[in-house]
Amino acid sequence: MFIRAAWQRARAATDGGNLAPDIRDELALLQYTRLGSIVPILYFSIALVAVVAGAASGGGFDIMYHLLLPGGFIVLGCCRCLVWYRRRGVPVAIDKVRRYLKSTTWIALGMGLVGGLWTVDAYFDTPETRRVLAPVFIFMITFAGAVCLTSMPRVAMGVVIVALTPMLTIMVQSPDIGVQAMGVCFVIVSALTLMLIVNSFNEIVSGLLLRHELKMLSETDPLTGLANRRAFRAQFASAPAAPEGARRVTLVMIDLDGFKQANDAFGHAAGDAILVQAGERLRNLCQDASCVARLGGDEFALLIETASDSDALKRAVQTVLSLPYQYRNQQIVITASVGTAHGPNDSAGLEALMRDADSELYRAKQWASIRRQVGAGTGASASASVNAGAKSGGGSARAIRSAPAARRGI
Repeated sequence: MFIRAAWQRARAATDGGNLAPDIRDELALLQYTRLGSIVPILYFSIALVAVVAGAASGGGFDIMYHLLLPGGFIVLGCCRCLVWYRRRGVPVAIDKVRRYLKSTTWIALGMGLVGGLWTVDAYFDTPETRRVLAPVFIFMITFAGAVCLTSMPRVAMGVVIVALTPMLTIMVQSPDIGVQAMGVCFVIVSALTLMLIVNSFNEIVSGLLLRHELKMLSETDPLTGLANRRAFRAQFASAPAAPEGARRVTLVMIDLDGFKQANDAFGHAAGDAILVQAGERLRNLCQDASCVARLGGDEFALLIETASDSDALKRAVQTVLSLPYQYRNQQIVITASVGTAHGPNDSAGLEALMRDADSELYRAKQWASIRRQVGAGTGASASASVNAGAKSGGGSARAIRSAPAARRGI
């Protein structure tokens, strides 16, 4: 049980498995970007060390030591550098990123294993006066490779283990006390390197979490948990543009009628409770919406990228937002006015959509106010309001809106 728990903690600390899916995707993209910038240098270093190590290995010329192995590392390094060079600046889907990282993992482990076995063979085949050169070469290039692979700690740890374990096992069992001491030193430095890799990876993850938290704070309404105005605009801008003649986005603007009166009558805590409940109702009602936002005050907005019936949607929103709001032992009743607009999701479309939806919203608020006046018996003033509203043409609601009369009982 203890071993399993320790393994789970070690795995979570080295692969980000306990992170949210979107943060894991961001981590994979970061690993991919870092590899793209460091891989050419790393392969060049490996090829150079392979040539130097080959020249220093063996008692005389050996086609394996001096030609095949160094040449193989050089060819592999050149091919991999070319592959990574072609990927530079090319957008890559997250599934391909994971596939590339997986292939890099297996290649790195394979190169580490070949290098480790080559070192063991060279250790016994090299004259005794130069025997320790092979372990030094493999340790230096393994250390450099592990540092370069810090963003992928499991790969870095795997390379260290497969490349150094065979040689270090032989060194610590050597009858030569000097070789034993060198082997022990290599083991200590390797352990410290692995600890450094894990700590560096944890710092990378902490940075990603902090950046994600700051992004959430900057794009989330702190009261309702909905998207704010900034996130709403960003979501509209990031929506894929629909081709000519295809479906277009629907923008829904919502105002709570009577909210100010309820807030004044019951206090700000009641107003906050109403806003939170309204946000929850909109989120549950419009689960297919690409964005549900609180733009400020009692203003909400929906962005829908699928085809929808505007009239049915408005009725549904008005119905769900007109249900009583619970605050302590009281029920508060307010209503909602809704305006919709349809249009393309291009760079200039948002302002036009918001203007059109806002105009429709204002007209809806006018008619709601008129209906309340008619219900109160002020028919003459209602007729005047109708005429004035018809002449006004529905200008900006934010500029000329007057507060509607409070509902009875609020």
